[in-house]
Amino acid sequence: MKVIIQRVRQASVTVDGLVISEIGRGLCVLVGIKANDTLADMEYM
Repeated sequence: MKVIIQRVRQASVTVDGLVISEIGRGLCVLVGIKANDTLADMEYM
């Protein structure tokens, strides 16, 4: 499991050319989860 937290002026999520969500100034949190990650892994993060 990996977590990246970035401070952003603006950010958006685009899928197949369609904007799904966007924010102004704030935090962008990217989370990567594997099939074998456990609840203990999530609690550690």
